[in-house]
Amino acid sequence: MFNKQKLNEMFNFTTNKKKTIQRALFDLIQITPVIFYQYVLSKTIDNYIPNKNVVLAIIICSIYILYIWIRIFLFNYYLEKQRSVICYDNDKQIKDKVFESIQNAKISELDKIQVGKLFSVSTSQSFDAAKLFIWNFLGLFAYRIKSILITFIIMLFINWQIALIVLIIFTISYIILIPFYNKNMKIFKKLQQTIIDLQEKVNEYIDSFSTTKTLRLEEVNIDDIKKILEKSKIELIKASKIMGLHTAIFSLLTFSATIVTLIMGGNQILLGVGLASTILLMLDYINDINGHMKGVLDHIHEAMNKYNAFLNVLNIMNIDKELDEGILELDEINSIEFKNVSLSYDGINVILENINLKIDEPKTIAIVGKSGAGKTSFVNLIPRFYDLTSGKILINGIDYEKYNLKELRKNISYVFQEPVILNMSIKDNLMYGNKSITFNDVIKLCKKIGIHEKINKFENGYNTIINSETDILSYGEKQLLSHARAILKNGDIVILDEVTSNLDLKFEQNIIEVNKSLLKGKISFVIAHRLNTIKEADLIIFIEDKHIVEMGTHDELLKLNGKYAKLFLTK
Repeated sequence: MFNKQKLNEMFNFTTNKKKTIQRALFDLIQITPVIFYQYVLSKTIDNYIPNKNVVLAIIICSIYILYIWIRIFLFNYYLEKQRSVICYDNDKQIKDKVFESIQNAKISELDKIQVGKLFSVSTSQSFDAAKLFIWNFLGLFAYRIKSILITFIIMLFINWQIALIVLIIFTISYIILIPFYNKNMKIFKKLQQTIIDLQEKVNEYIDSFSTTKTLRLEEVNIDDIKKILEKSKIELIKASKIMGLHTAIFSLLTFSATIVTLIMGGNQILLGVGLASTILLMLDYINDINGHMKGVLDHIHEAMNKYNAFLNVLNIMNIDKELDEGILELDEINSIEFKNVSLSYDGINVILENINLKIDEPKTIAIVGKSGAGKTSFVNLIPRFYDLTSGKILINGIDYEKYNLKELRKNISYVFQEPVILNMSIKDNLMYGNKSITFNDVIKLCKKIGIHEKINKFENGYNTIINSETDILSYGEKQLLSHARAILKNGDIVILDEVTSNLDLKFEQNIIEVNKSLLKGKISFVIAHRLNTIKEADLIIFIEDKHIVEMGTHDELLKLNGKYAKLFLTK
């Protein structure tokens, strides 16, 4: 059920190990006298009240009441506060580590995981994992099981014969019900996975809301959610049936402990060797044990859910990280060369094969080909988003894996097909990750690319908060902002991935003009959807069937009358 090695890893996952142990010790101190109160009360009634020693009885009761008040006010306040502090600090540390792991993960590994799952693990499941020890295991071991053990010990001192029989009855009852318990654990695990699937789907459908509306997939999405909810309902009903049966059988079996106690206790009273108050006390303790045993089951169910959540956290933590063993600095990129480069994401299906290309001066290289030919995969190798299967890429004549990864990427400006807009002000969006520029640089560039006046019309100007879904900027204006960020970064290599494919003619012309400034004096790679936008490129590469099949200027390729010419003339 629980893997000891995994539990040890989980317990040492945050810095609150000692605080959790201290919290358990405090629980031990504060709960033990509570269990003894029934015993103390019974002895007071049996020994002092019959002897009319009312004063001593009042003193004992007063001391105990005072203790209870102190416990309720101080212990409960302190312990609940401490537990909450530890829990929320665990949550913060786990979320920090999960997010760091996602940030440092290989893109090829993240591609295999649904965005909804990453969202679920870094939010709700991280919080569940944070509660595993400080909430569930402490509740299970420091309260429930400890209370059961102490109660049995007290019962042994009161009447060891009855206590042993009760212990045997409860033990046999628990063993008989193990198959029910194991089956319920499997159902709860399925249920938890169903809930995760639901969170993933809802998150993804919200992210793709516009696409859903455009493709009129609302009914399809609703049906998907209904199926998951129906599956969840079925698993819940199964769990409830088994839980109900488990509880009913357990109660029936343990009720025999009450019958045995009454029979044996009654017999002892008749023989003059037992007291009615003692029998009543034993019945109270049996009722307590019964309640705690049921509580153990609830705590184990909850602990299993939290444990599974923690396993998901550990799975994210164990994602392969980007290898960054390079130590060389890179102040400027003067040349880039592909030498027999091949790429496969899974080691089976080859995406690119034997790619050879050398660029040793500022030049605009356009990359064309049919959809799925590997154009984006080609440019994504430049910033090392993916590892090469074979071959080498040389920067300034040196294997680019020898450069520090941050040093390499700081020299690359990348504009993606979809504009990347972060949830922050326009100014912060444009200055994001670039500490070398000033706000004046931002204003000058925005005036140059023709978006300054639009921004100035907003009530808060450049301090206006925007995001990818904002309506105050058009799609084309968002793409202009993405271009502006790339220009401000001023990388030696510029990558443009079909940046005009979703723009109207007006913004396409605007972007083309902006690109003249962006690409000037740079080694640039442009993936083109509209071939008329790359006619002036210094070099055009046509990729097909994993290879570069044609290469040259626009005029040279038209004269060749090959694949590029055919594609251009049919557009």
